[in-house]
Amino acid sequence: MVIPPTLPDLAPPELTRPDHGRWFDAAWYRSRNPDVARAGIDPLGHYWRYGEAEGRKPSVWFDPAWYRRAYSLAPEISPLAHFLAHRTSGQYLPRPELFLAPRLPPWREGPALGFDPFDRYLTESETPERELLPDLTVLRSSGLIGANYFLLNGMPPDERSLDPVLHYCRIGVRFGARPNDVFDPAWYAARDPAPARLGINPLTHYILDGEPSGRRPALWFDPVWYRKTHAPPPDISTLAHYLANRHTGTVGPNEFFDAPWYVARHGHEIPAESDPFSHYLVWGAVRDIAPSPGFDARLWRHRHMAPAGAPGQDRLTAAARNPLLHYLRATLAG
Repeated sequence: MVIPPTLPDLAPPELTRPDHGRWFDAAWYRSRNPDVARAGIDPLGHYWRYGEAEGRKPSVWFDPAWYRRAYSLAPEISPLAHFLAHRTSGQYLPRPELFLAPRLPPWREGPALGFDPFDRYLTESETPERELLPDLTVLRSSGLIGANYFLLNGMPPDERSLDPVLHYCRIGVRFGARPNDVFDPAWYAARDPAPARLGINPLTHYILDGEPSGRRPALWFDPVWYRKTHAPPPDISTLAHYLANRHTGTVGPNEFFDAPWYVARHGHEIPAESDPFSHYLVWGAVRDIAPSPGFDARLWRHRHMAPAGAPGQDRLTAAARNPLLHYLRATLAG
């Protein structure tokens, strides 16, 4: 195989600029492709003419196969050239792990100031190549990894000595584990295809994009209503505030659940380890308890659901039998 030392007539300008830096790393490319090193040919020329089509990566920080799938590029478009042409916009990720770089200060200033936020993030963070987990920065301070819940429900017994946040980022998210008992990754992904399409952590997506846009982490939690009603500090996630305060009986997850009203009527039944809405999720399903004065659970079941004692109802989950959740599914679907 004979390749000219450079291919300026074939490679687009984005690939021949001297500042493509870490996105095409000639030394790294040679070390991972000994056939290129043995032939003594230009690494960039080889990548442009052969390597990308063969599935080779131009650097540790850019994944061309993932990029093509994530952004549905036409076959004739080079993923690396496309990224380099748009990298200062922050709209296209070089790898899914770098989702947060253009969304957090100071790197999110990149698009406005014309610098590459991904390169700046990697330069300033000095993230080791073998542990690209910037999500840790966001999730450790988020208050959304319920350590006890995740230990019991998201981690095998032989892994429960590991740090829950690190385990969730490395392993749990790949298996659809729930980081707490409210955030529902499957439900969230079904209503926002971006995390699945990009292969990014859905909880990180919720924190940075989802909640600010008013998207729900689960069917029954309404972040827009919650912030308006309970007024958590601006820098505190509504979901984190709810998780921290739900046992007080003063906050509810949606407009149809009046926590103080519910506690006044059923507080004596709520176990110490539970919270009012968790109690309602179970007992509201079988007893048609009203969650607030504004929702008539018995009337809704009578008009739209099978009777609680109908054959087969006992084989359904509490969530499937709860009148309020049934109502929310019907109204949100509409």
